[in-house]
Parts: sequence; C-alpha cells; structure tokens
Amino acid sequence: MAELPESHRRFHLVRHHECGAEGRMKLQILLDCLQDIAAEHAEQLGCGMEDLIPANRIWVLSRLKLRIIRMPALKEELELLTYPSGHDRLFANRQYCVSAGGEELVQGSSAWLMLDGSSYRPLPMARVFDSPLPTNPERPRYFESFDKFAHAEGPELCSCIVGAADIDLNRHLNNAVYARYIENALSLLEPGAEHRIAELQINFQHAALAGDRIGVSGTLEDRRFLLSGGQFFCAGGVLHEKC
Repeated sequence: MAELPESHRRFHLVRHHECGAEGRMKLQILLDCLQDIAAEHAEQLGCGMEDLIPANRIWVLSRLKLRIIRMPALKEELELLTYPSGHDRLFANRQYCVSAGGEELVQGSSAWLMLDGSSYRPLPMARVFDSPLPTNPERPRYFESFDKFAHAEGPELCSCIVGAADIDLNRHLNNAVYARYIENALSLLEPGAEHRIAELQINFQHAALAGDRIGVSGTLEDRRFLLSGGQFFCAGGVLHEKC
C-alpha cells in the first residue's frame, strides 16, 4: 500500500477578480482556496467526496479559525499548505498556512465532521477510517481550541436570500459565501473594518438551503467583533489597529 501524503501544497496567483478595492484578496476567495486545498488532500488520502459516495457519507466544515497577518495582494504568488492534525471523538482537525515569498500571511485551524448522508448525524471518527490519517505531530497546530460564541446583540445589519448560484456540491450554501456576509456586516459596523481582520473564527451551525433568508446582527467594541447569522452561523474575532 502506498504511503499516505502527510501534507499537501499548491500555488495560487492572486488575480484581479479575487481582490477588493484595496487590492487585497477578498475573504471569500481565501476561504475558497482553503476549501479547495483541503478537498484535494482528502482525495489523495482516499477520503474525498467521490470516495465517500459509496458509503453515503459527507464531510462538513464545523469550525474555522484564522490568524490573518495580512491579506494576500494582487499578483502575489501564494504557497498554500495543509495537513491533518489528529481528531477527537467527532471532529477531524486540519491546519493551513498561506505564504508568499517565504512570508507567512495566514495561519489557520479547522474542525470537520463526517455525517451520515441520510440522517445527517455525525459519525464517530473511530468508526470512519480503516487506517488512521496522518497526524503531523511535528508540525504547527495554530489554534489548540475553538471559541464558543453567545448570540450577538444589536440590530440586524444586513440580510441575504440564499440563491441557486450559492449552492455547492453538497446542495447547501457553500461555507466560503459566509465570508461575504461577514465582510459586509463589518463594513456597516465600521467603514473599512472588513479590511482589518486580524483573527477570525466562524462556527457553521446549520446548513442553509436555496430560499433561506440569513440576517446578520453584530457588535464591534475595542477592535473585538461578534456576528450572528441566525441559526446558520456565528463569528467572532479581532481587528488590526488602524494604520
């Protein structure tokens, strides 16, 4: 049996349509890149989407936490690295690092659930794989735990109806799209705040389907923010200081 690849890396050139007005990569594009590289590595490990279809199982992202040293800029050549980092009873953990020219720009940790495709109930990790995935104990684990968020107070800042174009291969709203709601809400709490995210955690709580309405409320105080998207997601983090 071939040895499983412990990590996976790929390169990405930041293009014009991936950037906002300040010439920096949009948060949604960053999350797209992280999802893509995770999916590619899962395929190499034999637990990608097509591998799971016969067993009627699906991966879902439950938690994502990022440290954004700075967002990638237009025309930067990025090196993206990902690797699994062990699991507990229900969650499989995965790490990410995005760098350019040897400079680390983004570090991240994520927690994934594997669901039964019929009941949508999580499956214990001990029952999922015939052989364990690599755990990479010698590599960095950027966050050791994930925060629990209370519901954000305050009025609704913005809302969106999930459209057909937002739906992904799992037939629900793609996780990366939530980044657009987060940036829009932050900009309404403080103009320009969407460009200053230093740390961000997103808890994905309930799958959104076409036609669902997602309203986002939130607060921002002393550079700390908390956002709630109803039953669907919550997010919190810290902004960089103003330049």
